Amino acid sequence: MRIAGSVALVTGASSGIGEAVAVDLARRGATVVVTARRGNELEATAEACRVHAPDSFAVVSDVSRREDAEAAVAEAISRLGTLDVVVNNAGISTRKHAADTTVEEIERVMGVNFLGAVYTTMAALPGMLARRRGSVVNVTSVAGYIPNPKESAYGASKAALSLWSHGLSVDLHATGVHVGVLSPGPIDTEIWGKDEVPASYDGPKFPPQVVADGVARMVEKELHHLTVPRRYGAVGIMYGLPGVGRAVRRGLIRYEDKGSAG
Repeated sequence: MRIAGSVALVTGASSGIGEAVAVDLARRGATVVVTARRGNELEATAEACRVHAPDSFAVVSDVSRREDAEAAVAEAISRLGTLDVVVNNAGISTRKHAADTTVEEIERVMGVNFLGAVYTTMAALPGMLARRRGSVVNVTSVAGYIPNPKESAYGASKAALSLWSHGLSVDLHATGVHVGVLSPGPIDTEIWGKDEVPASYDGPKFPPQVVADGVARMVEKELHHLTVPRRYGAVGIMYGLPGVGRAVRRGLIRYEDKGSAG
C-alpha cells in the first residue's frame, strides 16, 4: 500500500519509536494523527509532522481506556475523512520479579500494550473493510518470544499482541486490509530508565529510526512479520529448539544475576 497520500494514526507518539514513526510517515507523504498521554511532547511531534504534512494533528489519549482509543480514531476520520494506516506502538513496562509484580501492575501493562492496540484497531477496522483498503502495524518486541528476566508481564503483553495480530492477518486475508507484526530488538528510548528495577542489559541499542524504516517497509510491501534489526529474529527460533532453548534460558539468568550483582 502506498504511504504517500494516506492518513495514518500512530499511538504512543510523544517520544521514542512512536515519534520517529510518525515523523517518518509524514516525511513519506502521509497526513499523521498522533496520540499519547503527554500533551506537550505530543504536540511537538505533531509540529514536526506538519513540516512535511500540514494537516497532521495531535489527540491526547490514553489507549488503555477504550473510550479514548475509539474517540481518537473517530476524530481522525471526522477531520480527515478516512484512516488508512494504524501503527499501534503505545507501550509501557514494569521490570520486576514475577512474584513481586502485582495483579494491578499486570493489568496496567496488558491494558496499554495489548488492549490499547485492540481498542484502536477494532475502531478503525470497519472503515478499512468497507473501503477494502488499510494497513495495521502492531509493534511488539523480541521480548514477546523469549522470557526476559523480570519482564514477565511485558513479555506476555507483547506475545498476546503478536498472536492476536497474526490471527487477524489470517482472518482478513483477501479483504484488502493488511496486518503486520513488527518486533524490535533493543531500541534506544526512554523506556529503559523508567522501571523501578534498572535493566541489566548493557549491550548495543539501536536508534528508533530502524523501527520507523521497518514500519514503512511493512506497509508498502504488506509484510506480515518483521524483526528489526533482522539478526534478532533468530532468538525466538532458537528458544523453541530442544536443548538450545534451555541453554538460552540459563544464559539469560546468568546475565541477569551478573548485572544485579554489579
